[in-house]
Amino acid sequence: MTVHFIGAGPGDPDLITVRGLKLIQSCPVCLYAGSLVPEQIVAAAPGDARVIDTAPMHLDEIIAEIKDAHDKGFDVARVHSGDPSIYGATAEQMR
Repeated sequence: MTVHFIGAGPGDPDLITVRGLKLIQSCPVCLYAGSLVPEQIVAAAPGDARVIDTAPMHLDEIIAEIKDAHDKGFDVARVHSGDPSIYGATAEQMR
């Protein structure tokens, strides 16, 4: 199980990287910040994927979703706005 931190770039679905799009298309769990990431970006997730808008969630709830995916052996696409290494809360989630 791997959590892939994916930057959605400036927000236009046409501008996401090819690698980011392929990860979204292949992961059975997709977590995205709906207040910052357009829904069209995660629309590429598989039809049976668990796609969750994390905007109304607390960090502990997000981590619980990641742990649940881990227990099931599922990869997770964690989609952030912009470049997640600069603007996203990746440090807290990686810990």
